[in-house]
Amino acid sequence: MLPANARIVKCPFCGEKKELLNLASGNTFGAKHWSDQKMIAPMLPRVSPVQKCPSCGKYYLEYNQPYVEGDDWSSERGELSYQQWKEAYAQLQSEKKITKKDLQIVRHQLIQAFNDDYYRSNIDEVPAEEEALFVTIIHEYISNCSWNKTNMLFKAELYREAAEMAQCAEVLSKISPDKLQDFEAKIYNEIENRMKKGDKKVFLIKV
Repeated sequence: MLPANARIVKCPFCGEKKELLNLASGNTFGAKHWSDQKMIAPMLPRVSPVQKCPSCGKYYLEYNQPYVEGDDWSSERGELSYQQWKEAYAQLQSEKKITKKDLQIVRHQLIQAFNDDYYRSNIDEVPAEEEALFVTIIHEYISNCSWNKTNMLFKAELYREAAEMAQCAEVLSKISPDKLQDFEAKIYNEIENRMKKGDKKVFLIKV
């Protein structure tokens, strides 16, 4: 991993500047892949697509902001907690200029942040209201996505994580596992096995 000079972005609401991580190069050596499509790569850290302004507290899409190059590197990624992702989604959803694609990115990040808090951290007890919100976000993501043979496995996984095993089974029934690549076939089998056990937790994909 080779850092480059920081990207300096400005909050579109108050103009506060923020220096963010920028990489000249990186790699995926030692990366961990999860069934909710989260990748944790020590040598390829990523800046959060949504940033919280340290001054006014509002949220904005980092990749929609103009930027200038700083004089030195920064390790700041602006990562958000699960609670902050909920706040960001509520704010961005209310903005008229937000696109369908951008909202899908935020929903995906919110799904991953929920899993960070309650499953990747091995906390088994999930508050009922948080579980209900998680399922709602999954339904919104599914209904706003264009599904085809390249991403149907993820649709099945989302239904499994929502504990909707009948819908998961229905999606899997439309996929021919013998036509999948080895990596995809492994994911298919993992989803199916967990579905049959009623297991809704996100899982680490062994490569």
